[in-house]
Parts: sequence; C-alpha cells; structure tokens
Amino acid sequence: MKDMKGNSTLIDLQTLMVESVFKGKEKTRIVTTHGIYYSEESALNLLEDACNRFASTLEGRLKAIRKLMNYSVKTPLLIEPNHFGAFPTMSYRHLECVWIFNHPIQVEEVSKGKSIVLFSNGISVSVNASKHVLLKQHQRLHTSLNIYGIQNRHK
Repeated sequence: MKDMKGNSTLIDLQTLMVESVFKGKEKTRIVTTHGIYYSEESALNLLEDACNRFASTLEGRLKAIRKLMNYSVKTPLLIEPNHFGAFPTMSYRHLECVWIFNHPIQVEEVSKGKSIVLFSNGISVSVNASKHVLLKQHQRLHTSLNIYGIQNRHK
C-alpha cells in the first residue's frame, strides 16, 4: 500500500475501484491491478482530475452520458470515453459511494443492500448496494462505453 498525495494518474485502465476512506490525512483508496494506493485528495477530486486529463470535467462527462443514454440517476462516468470509465454504487455525492471501473466482476449479496464485489485478480470489496443494483450499474457502464464507441466510430 502506497501513499500518494493527489495523484489522479493512478486512475487509468488498470483501476479497479475508488472509494472514500477516513484514516488520518487519507481520503481515498485507489485499488488497481498493480496495488492499493491512498490519496489525500477526495475521490471526486481525483475523478475530476482524471476527466481533466482527457479534456473534460466530471460534470461534463456525466451530463453527456445522461443526455446520450437518458439516465437520470447513478450515471456511469466515461473518463476516457473510448477506453475506460466507472459506475457509482449510489449517488456520487454520497460519501459511501464506491466507483467500480470497467473490469470483469462477480457480485455476491451478503445481506439486504450489502454485497461483495470480487475482481478477477482476487481483490474484493464490500459495498452498500444490492447485487441487482451493482449488476445493473455494471451493464449501464458497458452499454454507455459501447454506444459511445459505436457513435464515434461512424463520424
């Protein structure tokens, strides 16, 4: 586990998830295929900075997907639209929101409204969301990536 101050470059194709933590100065845990990192920046600031790297903002990306896909709540975020994005487990303004990125997952519901998300590399995380919500959100993310990719391939 490594401490990183405000390094949004950790949010890339290898990111599995981003979640808020509250341990001293650490505000965010970033789980990647190559390790677990902590940042003093909030999850939303890191996601905003990641979107900025690809010439947009968090709100701009969310607004575009809401319009393209007609979503109104728990909108997936396409950080680099042709390559990767994430979905929120609940309203992204809620501190308990976990952002799950576009990697294969398995979901096991452990109790009403609480599930374990298991990534293919064996890392798992407990989230406050039902299996149904997580699988629906996962599908929405991949549908958004596919639709965006199809629309922009034909231009």
